[in-house]
Amino acid sequence: MKHNNLPAQLQQLCTVLQPFQFGVGGSCLLWQLGLEAKPNDIDIVCTEQDFAVICQVLQPQFSLQVTPAHAEYASAHFARFSRDGWPDIELMAGIAVKQGDAVTNWQFNPQRCHWQDGICWMPPADWLQLYRLFNRPQRVAQLKAYLLRLTAQSM
Repeated sequence: MKHNNLPAQLQQLCTVLQPFQFGVGGSCLLWQLGLEAKPNDIDIVCTEQDFAVICQVLQPQFSLQVTPAHAEYASAHFARFSRDGWPDIELMAGIAVKQGDAVTNWQFNPQRCHWQDGICWMPPADWLQLYRLFNRPQRVAQLKAYLLRLTAQSM
């Protein structure tokens, strides 16, 4: 999959989603921070209120994929969209993960997102929390190292 038009694809997507509360994260965020060479997909987190309407907005341009239930992910809303020449888009809201008998919920705060070059990015600290929750130790290590470097540079 080619990622040379990823910035344009993300800008196009963010333009369409601008009226809603959302942020781009996951491997695209790591790519934007220089931590990832090729994002696997486009992760978008949105508010539970906006999830259904964002799905309606995406459906004319992207095809909705059937996604099997996940043993540990217990998010209220999840949808995967695909389109030729694009990375898959994973849209999620009301993020929650089952850990043993407990379910841990994660609260999306759209006010923490920021716009840069036409793309609405989630903060790296939020994805550090999410990758911990998703039990992705390699991603946690990448983001922790990045955030430590940032902290060291600002001192």
